[in-house]
Amino acid sequence: MLDSLKILVLNYSYEPLQFCSAKRGLLMVLTGRAEQLECDGYVVRSASASYPLPTVIRILNMVKRNYKKGIAFSKKNILRRDNYTCQYCGNSNKFLTVDHVIPKSRGGKTNWLNVVVACKPCNLNKSNQTPEESNMKLMRKPFKPDFQLHPFIIPAGPPTHLESWQKYLPPKLFKNATMN
Repeated sequence: MLDSLKILVLNYSYEPLQFCSAKRGLLMVLTGRAEQLECDGYVVRSASASYPLPTVIRILNMVKRNYKKGIAFSKKNILRRDNYTCQYCGNSNKFLTVDHVIPKSRGGKTNWLNVVVACKPCNLNKSNQTPEESNMKLMRKPFKPDFQLHPFIIPAGPPTHLESWQKYLPPKLFKNATMN
């Protein structure tokens, strides 16, 4: 349960940073790296103590974000950019990988403009070829995203969590939020 529930993490300046697992958030509070701002009644019990499970925490050290560099290149951000969808067949199952459009063995670079999300069957089918050689077409040409491309995505959670998050997040983010 602690890994599936999410907690909103705020910067020292109360700016939303990310969501983390309840387990990680509770550990941050217990070790003094964060303070609990909101709680909705969930409690974690051990043999000798019980701890209220936070829904919103604020870290106690300022995290400086460098907006000039843009979004970091990572598998997680590639998946976000391509909306967790295979760029060859449109499948969005959980067996997704990243694929080099021009294979690395042929001089393809590992960067925003040459890496896309692919499901395992498409990745295996494409193999060490270009999309044209394997008769596969990209749904969308890869591109380097900017910060406006990826809105803050609110994870599913209990209604009480969503209510406490609303105080700290812009209202437009709650249009697509789902409740358990």
